[in-house]
Amino acid sequence: MDTLKLSELIGQEIVELRFHYVPRNEYDLQSFHSYIKLANDIIIDIPHFDDEEYLQLTQDNLSYFKNNFDTGDSVTNIAKSYFVGQKIVDFYFSYFNDEINFDYSAFIKLSNGFYLTERNFGPIGLTNIDLNILDEKQFQQVVKRLNGIEVDVRSFVKTKNAC
Repeated sequence: MDTLKLSELIGQEIVELRFHYVPRNEYDLQSFHSYIKLANDIIIDIPHFDDEEYLQLTQDNLSYFKNNFDTGDSVTNIAKSYFVGQKIVDFYFSYFNDEINFDYSAFIKLSNGFYLTERNFGPIGLTNIDLNILDEKQFQQVVKRLNGIEVDVRSFVKTKNAC
């Protein structure tokens, strides 16, 4: 069975992003999930795990991502201007006590210096559940805030090269 590796996503160009927003799911939470179409026609989400083996390329998995992308809502043209045509440069993952922190999606660093991330779940009316596009200064502010609560943010590329 073929596997899509996280490192294979580095250098891939983003051609489109769609999302699903659910104002109230079965757990009485808001939920938000982005699906990103790459120039090679692969559809991914914003990863939560730093595992090199990102996705088993089974028909079920491919159909799941394609269906969610095809039925997703489009982002605004202003939002698209930040990421369409940009390449993935790196993924930044959050860790607590040296373990991946599942509360945070990865930050995807783009070739134009912006970052994509998302908040997936939160209480109704209390949390901004959405796609977030950050410039370098905003990203560094988020990293500083996370470091303040003992969450470490690490580069996938640097971590992978260090191994």
